[in-house]
Amino acid sequence: MKRRTFIIATVAIAAALAIPAISYHRKHTLPGDPLLRPHVLAHFCDGETINEIGVHYRAQVPEENKEKKLVELLLTNDKGKKIEPDNSKAISELLEQKIQQEFKDGRIVIEDGWVLSETEARQCALFSMSDK
Repeated sequence: MKRRTFIIATVAIAAALAIPAISYHRKHTLPGDPLLRPHVLAHFCDGETINEIGVHYRAQVPEENKEKKLVELLLTNDKGKKIEPDNSKAISELLEQKIQQEFKDGRIVIEDGWVLSETEARQCALFSMSDK
């Protein structure tokens, strides 16, 4: 086999293997937006599972079945102070604090066999409404 033929064949094989992997990664990777990405749950679940959890939660809690309501609940701390939606770091810190406090207070939701804090369930619900 000529060197050129070998190189072309190698590149073609590498591309054929990489394209499905890239497609899979895009389909199963969660967005970086902390409102749409339940941090701990994202280590165990793909986007499809988080979407299913969100759909179930929205069916169980119809008063939170609106994007605006979920964003408001997620961005507001326990004292009623709202965080600016463009400050990702502050949002991540707020959500982490809320999640920890909800587990301590026993404010949990069981969806599809997953034990979640209310905040995590709301993040899943918001994710299920997004374009992903």
